[in-house]
Amino acid sequence: MEKPSNCILVIFGASGDLTKRKLIPAIYQLKRQKLLPDKFAILGVSRKNWDDDKFRDSMKEDIKEFTDKEKLNGDNIDDFLKDLYYISINTKDREEYGKLKNKLAEVDKKYDTGGNTIFYLALPPNMYEITAEYLASHGLNKQDNGNSWKRLIIEKPFGYDLESGKELNRKLQKHFEEEQIYRIDHYLGKETVQNVLVTRFSNGIFEPLWNRNYIHHVEVTAAENIGVENRGGYYDGAGALRDMVQNHLLQVVGLIAMEPPSRLDSTSIRNERLKVFHSLREIKEEDVPKYVYRGQYVASKIRGEEVKGYREE
Repeated sequence: MEKPSNCILVIFGASGDLTKRKLIPAIYQLKRQKLLPDKFAILGVSRKNWDDDKFRDSMKEDIKEFTDKEKLNGDNIDDFLKDLYYISINTKDREEYGKLKNKLAEVDKKYDTGGNTIFYLALPPNMYEITAEYLASHGLNKQDNGNSWKRLIIEKPFGYDLESGKELNRKLQKHFEEEQIYRIDHYLGKETVQNVLVTRFSNGIFEPLWNRNYIHHVEVTAAENIGVENRGGYYDGAGALRDMVQNHLLQVVGLIAMEPPSRLDSTSIRNERLKVFHSLREIKEEDVPKYVYRGQYVASKIRGEEVKGYREE
């Protein structure tokens, strides 16, 4: 397998929940499996007053906590951590991005990555537009006439509703070309989710039976064993419906209900999933009470640990 291009991954929100639970442990696994570029570095960006060593120490603990024990290797972790760097800036201050530009140039020179940069926005949604604009104001969106590339990765939720999603698209495209923008749903990276297509289309028993003639109904359940924890501010603004249902769980529905694609490439799979979404029956406003139940996390004991309720968080 050909390795990807040398690059620097810049993670905005480097001290946040998504970074410690998902991003850093996942990239560590890529390192362990020798799937990272030959020259690769991570630059964490956040408001916390950390330095490189503090960031590395924190990520080391997170890797140990959120990685399966059989996939841990002490030597590999230390080897991985030496390529982590950190800068503390106020991401709401345009001028602070000058510090980021200087730090990036320093890391780029050390690793000889040719200016190739991925900006991963593990940030609250209201920061997407601001961050893209301020990066562009310092020329960090420029691709150097094709000699280097820049990528902007946007986490969900993409907008608060349909109109704000369209407006966010328009604003991002002022500063980055469409080919530079990646809108992702990290749920699709889960091994179980990725195995749905294999289970469906490569299984001689399931494939002929996976249709409405033999399946009465499908129930998709999202069960978490943690509380809201430090996501309280995010949940107050977005809520569980936007956090889980209209992205993660609908994507799973798309994979379960889609027809076999003509080819196993990203565009063909996307088109078949899109047909599923077009086929979903809209719930009219007056019918919402018939089909939807609203609830809220309450305090409970999960796996022997006391977990606070939403309001206590």
